[in-house]
Amino acid sequence: MRVSFICYSDDQAGELYKSIPIMFTSLRSLLAVTALCLLSLSGCKRDEVDPTKGFSNNIQNIISEDDINKLRSRGMLINEGSQPPNIEGVFISAPHTLVSPYDGDSYKVGDTFTDLVLRFSAQNNADQSAKVDLKTGTSTTGSGIGGFISGNGNKFTFFAEIDLKSGSATAKQVRIFSGEVTADGIKDFYTTLLMKSKTDPNDELIPVGAARVIKDGNSLASKRSTFRKAADEVAKPDESVR
Repeated sequence: MRVSFICYSDDQAGELYKSIPIMFTSLRSLLAVTALCLLSLSGCKRDEVDPTKGFSNNIQNIISEDDINKLRSRGMLINEGSQPPNIEGVFISAPHTLVSPYDGDSYKVGDTFTDLVLRFSAQNNADQSAKVDLKTGTSTTGSGIGGFISGNGNKFTFFAEIDLKSGSATAKQVRIFSGEVTADGIKDFYTTLLMKSKTDPNDELIPVGAARVIKDGNSLASKRSTFRKAADEVAKPDESVR
């Protein structure tokens, strides 16, 4: 085996010796830059938004996280996320079946209310807003001042403040509607009405602060072509009354 040796003069050896600290300094700088880049990439990953989680600020201005958690504990279906489906259309919940009464409610789990017809319209994907109109009886209507949608894929939850009129009473409710959009309607349809305030001379409506959780008893709020509501075949109470 042949071994080759490189011989340096004294001057050359001195120059090489002087360059060693510079080489190590450059290496340290390179390692520092690399570490900084890795930290930056890690920070970017942490800042990414999960489209299946959370609620917009607009929704949080309508209802608190504490109220959302309380309703979930009572069986209300609430879907999170920032990429909801298109929910526009007219739907009917029938039989409109009580899932969770409020404390002191005169109705019990499984009781049914007059059918609910609802219409979603004017959906805006930029801010995830929409409008809703309601009919729950011949004398009860609700008109939406606009609400906001959460969800992901085909699952959604819509939150709105509703101005309600029932006979001589008027009220403001938080209404929540949830489910999964299908070709036939809204699968696993759930709704909550939470009474915020009311003018109710005959004390007909549920108390302020009370909430009912209701679902479609057939697990499908069917799609309709018209917003008109016929009288129920069998007289039933309205969902908002005591």
